[in-house]
Amino acid sequence: MIIYKFGGVSVKDAAAIQNICQIIAKVKRPLTVVISAIGSTTNLLEELIDAYFSGSDEAWKHFDILKKNHISVLNDLFEEVPEHIASELNALFVELETKISKPSSDQFNFEYDQMIGFGELLSTTIISAYLNETGQKNQWVDIRTCLDSDDNYVDANINRESSKEKANAKFVNNEEALYITQGFIASDDKGYTTSLGREGSDYTAAILAHLLGADKMIIWKDVLGILNADPDYFDTTTKLDLIPYHEAIELSYYGARVIHPKTIKPLQAKQIPLWVKSFIDPSQKGTLITKGEQPQPMLPNYIVKKKQVMVNLKPLNFSFIGEKDLVFIFSLVTKFRIKLNFTQNTAVSFAFCANSSARNIKELIDELSKKYEVDLSDDLELITVRHYTPATIEEIQNKHHVLVEQKNTNTAIYLTVAN
Repeated sequence: MIIYKFGGVSVKDAAAIQNICQIIAKVKRPLTVVISAIGSTTNLLEELIDAYFSGSDEAWKHFDILKKNHISVLNDLFEEVPEHIASELNALFVELETKISKPSSDQFNFEYDQMIGFGELLSTTIISAYLNETGQKNQWVDIRTCLDSDDNYVDANINRESSKEKANAKFVNNEEALYITQGFIASDDKGYTTSLGREGSDYTAAILAHLLGADKMIIWKDVLGILNADPDYFDTTTKLDLIPYHEAIELSYYGARVIHPKTIKPLQAKQIPLWVKSFIDPSQKGTLITKGEQPQPMLPNYIVKKKQVMVNLKPLNFSFIGEKDLVFIFSLVTKFRIKLNFTQNTAVSFAFCANSSARNIKELIDELSKKYEVDLSDDLELITVRHYTPATIEEIQNKHHVLVEQKNTNTAIYLTVAN
């Protein structure tokens, strides 16, 4: 079994879908293809969910755009849309429409998960149908019938033991098998949909690779592989040919955008190689993530996180920041589901950095303000350099207004004022 994963950009419109179908056609079976929502559909659904939860009629505006976008893709793919395909798609629209028509509960995370997965359900329904109509017979699989999770909505955890039996029963390993399924979602023991965190489709593919004992997994991107720097921010970049598992985990931890942070561990556990390749030019070799000692070639790797806010806390009674303070702070961070990108503490202060757009960040700061003096610095950037050299350090310090620096043997982190 081989596992492919295609993200939203790779299926953004009819032409992109036709391109990935050509890639799929050239692969030896059995093959399982995990597909994300089309283009920016997940962002649109998040706007819809926010409006729905707040009781705004804007939810219907977003729903109409969602429906129009997918029908447009469908019409571009087919000269005449087969009735059964239109019916399948319409059933999903009706299901979402029915959900929006009912009053919201007071549980945002639950409501979020019951609607956010429609992007993947719609995209895979369209692509599976197109493949069948063009001669690539495949089976559409609702991943929620295979992956069991807990009810930690928005960031659910997979139960691998129960999921293994279900996944192997559904994704049968025979010579002709082609399966199309969704990333990002699963279901809890009550049958409710759960989500695995934003960009969780990579993780879905890795979990399936682990459960099915796949020969390899390939993530298809719009870049030639994993680069040593983000081309959006750096003029010169170099493709890495090989990255050891442990290094890939480090890079994803610090925020490298190519790989979801939870993706590597299920693959490493069974020594399943992961390729990152270009759907724009599939003939290129890409980047291999596998066992090894160090990246090839060995270069400084730059990771940039934009739009950061630094929160600096000092006790109102001028006391020390002790263990009880840290337990209290991190309990609130956990409660509000904020991912900390950077932390630093002294005897009398504790500072952390997070995405300024993070949901609940304001609520977290309001809660902390009851016990601490809070200082905010916004519009910051977090620059991480793995395998830094004196020259790279000098370059960053010369080009940026550095507020905070942290260094260990392999990694240097700089919190800077945005340029």
